[in-house]
Amino acid sequence: MTDFKTLQLPVRDGDGAAKHIPWRWALGLFRQDEYELLGAWPAHVPLPTVAHELHDRGIEHIKAISAEKGVDCTSTYPDAVAWSASGDADAASTFGPRRRAALQSATATAERLQASLTRAIKRQAPFADEGAAVAFLMHALENADRQLQGLPRLRFKTSLRRSRAVGTPASQQAA
Repeated sequence: MTDFKTLQLPVRDGDGAAKHIPWRWALGLFRQDEYELLGAWPAHVPLPTVAHELHDRGIEHIKAISAEKGVDCTSTYPDAVAWSASGDADAASTFGPRRRAALQSATATAERLQASLTRAIKRQAPFADEGAAVAFLMHALENADRQLQGLPRLRFKTSLRRSRAVGTPASQQAA
């Protein structure tokens, strides 16, 4: 199963106002009830393109796809069923009770991660530029993936955090 979620990254524009840059991320559930973060993409990249990228990376057998808005990846994954934990009767009848329970668990895990990532973004935002926002998102997703695997969190000591303390853009701190 693959569950797609979208995050809004607040970024300062040239006038100092915050604009929101949407990024999509995906959580995968594999046969052994193991979760893995599959990646993040700018939201303007169409989901079928993302599905093709996942397929090219070796994720070839997706049986269920969940997304905040309807998704059609049947050209890449013809056996996939659009899954919604809210109770689509047709999709629910496709799977047995154990698979439905696993899908509901994956959806709940994705919702918890979404809430956690949203809180982390709010604590750090608005970001100085889109590069800083994406760097933070990648680090946050890496930490989330490590937690899913039962590994310790990584400390986030980068020029981004130092630049916030000093008030200098991260791009100027890198030197």
